[in-house]
Amino acid sequence: MPGSSFDDVVLVNPTGVRPAAAGTVAAAEAELGVALPQGYAAYVERLGEGDLGHFVRVHTPAVLPARTREWRERVTEYWFWDTEEAGVAAAALQERGILLADSFDGDELCFEPGDPETLFVLPRDEDVARRVGPGFLAAVDWMVSGGLNPWTEGWTFEAWNGRAEVKRELPDLRLAEAVSAVTALGQHTHVVELDQRTTFFLPAIGGRLSIHESEGWPLRLELTHDEAADPGSVDLILAAVQQS
Repeated sequence: MPGSSFDDVVLVNPTGVRPAAAGTVAAAEAELGVALPQGYAAYVERLGEGDLGHFVRVHTPAVLPARTREWRERVTEYWFWDTEEAGVAAAALQERGILLADSFDGDELCFEPGDPETLFVLPRDEDVARRVGPGFLAAVDWMVSGGLNPWTEGWTFEAWNGRAEVKRELPDLRLAEAVSAVTALGQHTHVVELDQRTTFFLPAIGGRLSIHESEGWPLRLELTHDEAADPGSVDLILAAVQQS
């Protein structure tokens, strides 16, 4: 797995990274009336908006107060988690909790202002809250470690600015054939191999190419890349997969 911490995060598209502007974390803290956990500022001031491990979305300070207000209303109405084992009162999170991040599956990461270094995950598919941390970076590391979803890609980060996307089904191909073809091109710097899914990181196009198959479904290809990437380079990669 490429990357194991904030210090060696693999950037899919470095030119698209837009760190949070100076002062916006302090402004969010002032509006919310809370201190945000250690590590949150370092994360957003380095990476900004995007996804970690192709799984976790960290809310930037510009949207954090509004997202938190909306979240409190929603979880209060639809609360179903047992928090006894996590050591926090459900009412404390419903009334005062701060939402920091969520996953593409709908899991949510939050904390209670009285103890900002202890964070909690509210899993979408479980009725027991998980206590994680201490600190923000340890909490998101737990989220991308595979405990919630085995297809996470660890400390890899893709910014959402200036992206183009290609999705195709390849019913006549098998995963091993397609992976072999992309490997032979030699344009990748990192590979993440998971069960029935392989993802290549392609710096020449600021790209992330994921090829996956599952029982009853044809092989699928998902490619994201910089909008400004050379079209010929993009076509070369797609052709290699489709002609394998």
